[in-house]
Amino acid sequence: MSTTMRILLIAGSLLTAFYVLRRVRKSRMRTEDSVFWLVFSLVLVLMGVLPDLVTGLASRIGVMSAANLVFLIVIFLLIIKLFLMDQRISALQRQTVETAQSVAIQKTQEAAEQDSVPDAGSRQKM
Repeated sequence: MSTTMRILLIAGSLLTAFYVLRRVRKSRMRTEDSVFWLVFSLVLVLMGVLPDLVTGLASRIGVMSAANLVFLIVIFLLIIKLFLMDQRISALQRQTVETAQSVAIQKTQEAAEQDSVPDAGSRQKM
């Protein structure tokens, strides 16, 4: 792996970790989400600091170069993150539909109760 690639890996991952920690401190990111990004950054730092490990792993797996293995690992981790986010979005959509249905039913019931109760003015006329 070239020196430029190693420097980019280390710098990019440290910037990502710094940004994630800053977002967590300002309460703009959930702690559960930050764990993924911090682990992701750690993996990138390790790949940048230990290029022999990446090169050896690439040759064992049959990947042409260490850089290709780095890209493969990054793509794999991002696909996992995308899958987890898709699961969360589906759950939130389900929750939104259920909440909207509950609110609609509640409003319909309240409207029906108001229509069935005679108002005070109509009782006085009787």
